[in-house]
Amino acid sequence: MDGPNYVEFTMKKKEDAGIRLKRVVMFLACITPFFIITSILMLVAQQFIVITAPLIIVTILLCIYTRRFTRLEYEYVVQSGELNISVIYDNVSRRTLIKEAKISEMHKIVPYATNEPLLDAPEISKILYYCSDLENADLYLAIFDDAKKGRIAVVFNASRKLAQVMKFYNSLNTIVKNDFQY
Repeated sequence: MDGPNYVEFTMKKKEDAGIRLKRVVMFLACITPFFIITSILMLVAQQFIVITAPLIIVTILLCIYTRRFTRLEYEYVVQSGELNISVIYDNVSRRTLIKEAKISEMHKIVPYATNEPLLDAPEISKILYYCSDLENADLYLAIFDDAKKGRIAVVFNASRKLAQVMKFYNSLNTIVKNDFQY
């Protein structure tokens, strides 16, 4: 479904030291209860082996489940003038972060690198980083009003086509750069 009113773009979150640390902490949080429970069972229970096997299985399943929160992809969709941003966890599940934000009502859509000082404006109540990493050259910044959160700023990745379609829907407040990586 590709056309002038529909653009879809997906970007994988870059794995950095923070993500690796988060993965180690999650692993330790999953494995620590196992060691505590098995230590208690060794002292008290007669059926240590019968109880330990299910604990090992539960611990492994818990580690696999929590790992998905460290493998993220962001999906940006523009359909009929509305921006939707979703996060995809480990190619298994998805959660919508921004739903149906009207591009025509956005105050600014500009490249992030040259307009980063806009984030310091006092009227912006929340800054959302839905991007691969902040060093990416193709980051954009969108400022718009949300009914629940007030005026928010969203930092996101953009392809050339995504930026051009956003320019089409809001030509007065959108600046599209000429040099894109993809």
